[in-house]
Amino acid sequence: MVGNGLVIPYPLIYLHHVRGIDLPVVGALLAGAAIAGLIVVPISGALIDRVGARRVLVALMLGQAVAEVLFALAHSIETAVPAVLLYGAVWVPMLSTRQTMIAGLTPDPVAQQRAFAINFTAQNAAIGVGAAVAAAVVGAGESPTPFEALFLANAASCVLFVGVLPFIEDPHPRRHRSAPKAGYREVLAYPGLRLVIVASLLMAFVGYPAFDSGLPAFSTVVADVSIGVVALSLTVNTVLIVATQLLVLRFIRRLRRSVAVTLIGVIWAASWALLGLSALPSVPEARVAGVLAFSALFGLGEIFFAPTLGPLLNSLADDRIRGRANSISGFAFSLGFIASPAIVTGFIAAGAAAMWIVLLCLFCVGTIGIGLILGRRLTSAQDYVGTRAATLPDSAASERPEHGIPRGTELRRGEIAGDQAQVLDVGAQATPAANLEQTAR
Repeated sequence: MVGNGLVIPYPLIYLHHVRGIDLPVVGALLAGAAIAGLIVVPISGALIDRVGARRVLVALMLGQAVAEVLFALAHSIETAVPAVLLYGAVWVPMLSTRQTMIAGLTPDPVAQQRAFAINFTAQNAAIGVGAAVAAAVVGAGESPTPFEALFLANAASCVLFVGVLPFIEDPHPRRHRSAPKAGYREVLAYPGLRLVIVASLLMAFVGYPAFDSGLPAFSTVVADVSIGVVALSLTVNTVLIVATQLLVLRFIRRLRRSVAVTLIGVIWAASWALLGLSALPSVPEARVAGVLAFSALFGLGEIFFAPTLGPLLNSLADDRIRGRANSISGFAFSLGFIASPAIVTGFIAAGAAAMWIVLLCLFCVGTIGIGLILGRRLTSAQDYVGTRAATLPDSAASERPEHGIPRGTELRRGEIAGDQAQVLDVGAQATPAANLEQTAR
């Protein structure tokens, strides 16, 4: 991720300011990259379930290396198109592929939650280091040579990562010919999984995508603070995550996952409301303080998000559909990254920035509602992480059968798992749903 940090801030700057491509054209190219990624995401999900996350990740990393080299060589619209489209096609499915691999390598719920938290912390730290190095290399940003060096350095880091992957265990289980086929229809057939996917969609429009585009737009235009304050707020956000993620994880582990989802909605609703209020004071220092406080509070929500949503989604999806489930979640966040810039700029241009804040808060309320529903539908073993779930009376209800019973058929918390024959009867009724033919790859 240090290599990615070298180039993440610069595609638009490089293509427009350095290579002289018109800004609307660059915007269209970047939108095309996002669309290419959306097309590839469902395909990559099916491939992950079929051949394994490690093989797919190797292909994506090699594709990114080629894209970075093409970026370094791009000097016109014609040479930029293949670089941008290939970059989008491999970058968008990268997150879901990595999440699937991490989940496969850490089947233990406690270890998996910690792995997701460490991955998020390391990712933020690495991107921050890479961005700092890139800023020192680029300088004033007038010559193409420093940018070319950054893109080539990231390409080298991708190749290096591919060289390391064979030494990492492949978590993909062997596929038996007699195993029932799975498709995206089966993913959406699981009620609990459907709820988590809807939560992913809501969080995609109030989480990172809205933060990345909304913070600079609202802060500089509506709250009227300087670009330097925006940069400082991003630093505050990153430092908070890196410094406190593992400490807060101890507290998160004691919570039910459904409660953590609810808290994410509460924290992000409060943070967006705080950003809206930051535009009200007439004193510049108060507006600056409001923007910085927003960035810190939003970071706290991210700290809860990282070890909660990904592990919860992977605990509800069995090995046959895990890649597809992660890909649907990644698809939702990709939609957020595409739509959020247009949404925030549209509201601000129309003089309705306050309505944008209200809309974000309403989406957060929806996330809170999903958390409350999950609290009633998940079994104890699904909702708790660690030893506490194993001591609760209905933990046996969450045991995943060999081919996966849709989670909607499992006993809910508080129900008494009495007659074993009744449980077997429920599993027998669920078998046809588990044998659905694959409809999307």
